[in-house]
Parts: sequence; C-alpha cells; structure tokens
Amino acid sequence: MANEEFRATNRVFEEEVVGRGDFGALERVYTRDARILPPGAPTVTGLPAIADFWRGAAEALGVLGIKLHTVSLDVLGDRAQEVGRAELAVKGGGAPVALKYVVLWKRGAEGWRWDVDIWNADS
Repeated sequence: MANEEFRATNRVFEEEVVGRGDFGALERVYTRDARILPPGAPTVTGLPAIADFWRGAAEALGVLGIKLHTVSLDVLGDRAQEVGRAELAVKGGGAPVALKYVVLWKRGAEGWRWDVDIWNADS
C-alpha cells in the first residue's frame, strides 16, 4: 500500500536522520535533486547541501527528535503532496515545538522520495 511507503520514508527521517544523527540516511528520504525551503533562509538544492543544512540545523537548535504527522496525502501518478504537522523536541526540555509542513513527493526507481520540502513554525 502506498501510504505505508510514505510512512516508511518519514520514519527514516524521524528515527535515523533526526533520532540517530545519520545524515547519510537522507539519500533514502530525498530525491538526488531535491530542494528544501527553510523558513527565513535561501532554498537549498541537492542531497549534499541538504545534508549539510540538516547537520548544522540539528546542532544549532539542539534537536533531540521529531515526530511527523500526515494530515492529508494526495497521490497523482508519480507525484504526491503531503500536508502535515510535526513536533520537534529540543534540548532544554519544555513543550515540543509545533511545525507545519508540505512535502512534494516524487516516485522514481528507488521508490517514493521527498522532492520539495517546506515548513515553518505553527505559532
């Protein structure tokens, strides 16, 4: 089932990339030419640059974990659109930081991957 494929990819991001700090696992999350559109920053393109971005952001923010929750998922051929919310746990305790996101997915030979990723704070 396609939804399980999407969830499996999101889980790689949650558990391996953010949870374990394995930024090499991003190759199982993003397409090779993916773009991320971080809030208040320029677009970042391509896996090496995206890995550098996430490595730096995780360290700077003291990220401990993330949980992604799909709100809606629409699939049309080899493209899909996911709208979701996320909870980001950071050092220092307190309530998780609430985020909202949109991911444009693309299906290739390796399966479903994030092709465009944009997010911002929920408040």
